[in-house]
Amino acid sequence: LGISEVVAGLTHRGRMSLLAALFEYPKDELLRKLHGGSEFPNDSPHTGDMLVDLAKPGSVFYPDIESKINVDVLWNACHLESGMPVGMGKSRTKDINIARRKNDPNYVIGDNVLAVSLHGDSSFAGQGVVAESLSMSGLSHFTNGGTIHIVNNNQIGYTTPSSHTRMTRYASDIAKSFDMPIIHVNGENPEEVARAAHIAVAYRQKFRRDIVIDMWTFRKRGHNEIDEPSFTQPGMYSAIRARKSVPSQFEERLIASGKLTKEQAESVRRDWLNSLNMAFVSSAACDPVEPEKSHDWKLLTQSNGGYPVQKPTGVDLATLYQVGVDSVLQRDDIKVHPRIERFHVKPRLKRLHDGHGIDWATAEALAFGTLLREGYNVRLSGQDVGRGTFSQRHVMFVCQETEKVYVPLNNMGGAARGTQETKSLHNDGSGPYGKLEVVNSNLCEEAVVGFEYGVSTEDPFTLAIWEAQFGDFYNNSQAIVDGYIVSGETKWSQQNGLVMLLPHGFDGGGPDHSSCRLERHLMLSNDPVDGRSLEGFLPNVFVTYPSTPAQFFHLLRRQVKRNFRKPLIVAGPKTLLRLASATSSLSEMGPGTAFQPVLDDPLVHDPRIVRRVMMASGKLYYDLAKIKSEHPLGEHTAIVRIEELSPFPREALYNTLARYTSASDFVWVQEEPRNAGAYSFVAPRIKQLLPEHVELRYVGRPEHAATCSGVESQQAAEHAQLTSEAFVGLHGLVADLVIDNIANQHNQPAVNSSSSMEKPSSNILPASVQHRWSTQPIYAAQSSEQ
Repeated sequence: LGISEVVAGLTHRGRMSLLAALFEYPKDELLRKLHGGSEFPNDSPHTGDMLVDLAKPGSVFYPDIESKINVDVLWNACHLESGMPVGMGKSRTKDINIARRKNDPNYVIGDNVLAVSLHGDSSFAGQGVVAESLSMSGLSHFTNGGTIHIVNNNQIGYTTPSSHTRMTRYASDIAKSFDMPIIHVNGENPEEVARAAHIAVAYRQKFRRDIVIDMWTFRKRGHNEIDEPSFTQPGMYSAIRARKSVPSQFEERLIASGKLTKEQAESVRRDWLNSLNMAFVSSAACDPVEPEKSHDWKLLTQSNGGYPVQKPTGVDLATLYQVGVDSVLQRDDIKVHPRIERFHVKPRLKRLHDGHGIDWATAEALAFGTLLREGYNVRLSGQDVGRGTFSQRHVMFVCQETEKVYVPLNNMGGAARGTQETKSLHNDGSGPYGKLEVVNSNLCEEAVVGFEYGVSTEDPFTLAIWEAQFGDFYNNSQAIVDGYIVSGETKWSQQNGLVMLLPHGFDGGGPDHSSCRLERHLMLSNDPVDGRSLEGFLPNVFVTYPSTPAQFFHLLRRQVKRNFRKPLIVAGPKTLLRLASATSSLSEMGPGTAFQPVLDDPLVHDPRIVRRVMMASGKLYYDLAKIKSEHPLGEHTAIVRIEELSPFPREALYNTLARYTSASDFVWVQEEPRNAGAYSFVAPRIKQLLPEHVELRYVGRPEHAATCSGVESQQAAEHAQLTSEAFVGLHGLVADLVIDNIANQHNQPAVNSSSSMEKPSSNILPASVQHRWSTQPIYAAQSSEQ
């Protein structure tokens, strides 16, 4: 068949038997786990998972093939079918990467890797992610050459009879909606099950499409070994207990046919029990071995802990200019829509020529193009991503006459380098360019995000991005975010570098088109509230709300230029996409530049006269900055942007705040309701950085059950009120400053004065900032990024 790898997604029930008997999972490690131990080495930082979610790469041998087949068993969160799209994404990516290494000119998707997915009957029929996954299994950017689905049909869902778990006759009937063949087979007949498997593999190899085996069987002991199923199914389990087990029936048939003797059967049974007993004895002193990493992942490492140092991700200005020009380069046989020519192509070329006014779409294209030149691949997935929800991206051109699609960044320099299915990674930029895969996905979230997570876990050198149509819509994928993206490394030692672009901002869009729920992502962060506990801290997710295109550019490049991988949540722009003041210059993306987790106020000329420091994130900065520029006392305020919310940038923010020696009023300003947004996350962390007895004030919307009002006029009035409230009381603060200055001139002690600040260091706290921790700096960890 040519299959060298299998990606296997397993169910909860029977998982340990399959791992031990088929996939060579060490039995002593399984028994150690069964006794309450960890599946990881004793000194591992990983916390592990339940028995029913265990996984470790294995291999199987068949007598009719020369080499073993590697089996990549998937870690699976307990949300049952959520692992289905993960396996699809992982198997497709693994298959394509093997083909790239072989450089096979006759390659067809699915030649090298077979995906096998096991399911329970009730979950296959009942969970929506199954329908989502099946519906995209044949789409060009999602197909993996066909998955073999095996429904282990126990005719019961936990304790719910099949008559209450579905409306259809068979649990597998959902597959009929997608023209997938279904093989029904009696699970009590192993020979027929094997025959069904042969047919399924032959079909998959011939047509490269999904196929389902519906194996009718039963659970001998109910949901688990200590369950009492007769509580709810007395009739069924009366019949089950009167039957011999499937192995016993099979053994009797083999002996009766002369294919096996009783002595041989007893010998097999005895050898198996002996191996279990030996494993039981050795499990007491067992120290498990860390799961083997693939070649690509061995090139990376874990972060050392603490806050990573920001390394330069800037690019030579000439290269940036050329990539920008190439990003809108047209081809003679592609007739571009005249509005794209007028409002997208020409303005981009002018901005590049001027070297300033670079908007978000251009900065993104520059990040993509420079990474492609360095040999990285980029996979951009989501609904309408080619054009962009707000018609801002246009990373692909559609011919107005033929509807042929053309991706300029895949033809940099005027000539295509390789094909969509080829890749060669050369970080020095000397090798073939990477490829940009533009994936306008089907209209679903959970399955697509699961798929992209699978891509990211398989290939750390592909920048995998999923963009929500609006940030609010990510909530359909919450099971993937919770169970895989933000917790997979902690549980399973499985890093991923998935980027989630979530358009966010209150601009009249209503309660379901305004918020990517920053508060939820921050709640999932493991950033310690107490900054002193940063030693050994391994951040699980990076949550950002950038305010400039240059910051966005650096975020995307940083994601794959580091030698470790972490998921990245970006609260992305909407109105900022075309806001003239929310632009950057090419020099901000040039050599020596990098992402800055904190941006100080560029309009502050004398920090000594600043009395109020406002802290905010994202687009609200521009509204506040406009009011500041028009306010007669605006020079006495500073607006500090926290661009990276988690891990919280303690040192960078501390150094910024320490400049404002006369400030006595510190305010957090946000447009989200008080029970949403970043306030509840940042407040306790900011308070630790402020002078003693100084509180952090909140300015923003009050608590609200919905994200925001759906009445545009009300939303606008609330916004005007909160932005103006941020400047209330400045006259009194400035008056205090004047009194202090007069007192200083007459050498009198001032009531409200603060002494000059010393330069912050790792050993000295500024005199004017008497921190609550008087013996050590608040940014204790001085870690470096490898």
